[in-house]
Amino acid sequence: MKNVLMAIMIVVALVIFVIFWDSPPEVFLNKDKTPVAALPQANSYMINSETRNFDEQGRLSFVLNTSRGQFFKNQNKFVMDQPRMKADGDTSAQPPWRLSANTGVVFSRGEHIVLRGKVHAWQEAPTGNTDLNTSLLTYYPDSNIAETDRKVTITSPGTRITGVGMKADLEKQLFQLLAKVKSKHHAAN
Repeated sequence: MKNVLMAIMIVVALVIFVIFWDSPPEVFLNKDKTPVAALPQANSYMINSETRNFDEQGRLSFVLNTSRGQFFKNQNKFVMDQPRMKADGDTSAQPPWRLSANTGVVFSRGEHIVLRGKVHAWQEAPTGNTDLNTSLLTYYPDSNIAETDRKVTITSPGTRITGVGMKADLEKQLFQLLAKVKSKHHAAN
C-alpha cells in the first residue's frame, strides 16, 4: 500500500512539474494586461501619388509626389513616405524650390507641411545650386516660408553656413539663422 501511495504522489508531482515547465512565465506573474491601443486607421491609402495644389488666383503653388500616402479625415492630415515637392512660389522670376525627405505630413489640406528625416531643399540656378539640409522642416506653401528649430546647413557656390533654427522666405531668398551660426566663404579665383 505504501508503494502505491508513493507511486501516485510521484506521478502527481511529475504532472505538476510538467505543467509548470510548459507554462509561460506570464501565467504566474499575475500582472494586469494593459490593452493595446488600436492604431488610427487611414480613410484612404495611395501609392505613387501626385498632388497639385493651386493658389487663390489659380496658379500652380506646388506639386507633391509621394511613394505612399495615408489620409486621416478626423485629423485632417495626409501622412507620406518619401515625399518630393516642387514649390513654384508666387512669381516665375525665380526657379522653383524642390524639397525631399524621408517622411512628411500635410496638415489642413496644404496649409502647412512638416517634413522629417534627411530633409533636403534645393534651388537650381545657372551659377550653382542653393542647398538646404536639416532633419525637420515646416513649409507654408501659401507664403513660401520654411522654418525649423533644428540644425540647418545652407550651401551655395563658395559659401557654407550652419546654424540652429531658421526662418526662410524662399521666394525672396532671405534666410535667418537663429543660433550658433557659422559661415565659410571661399572666394572665387
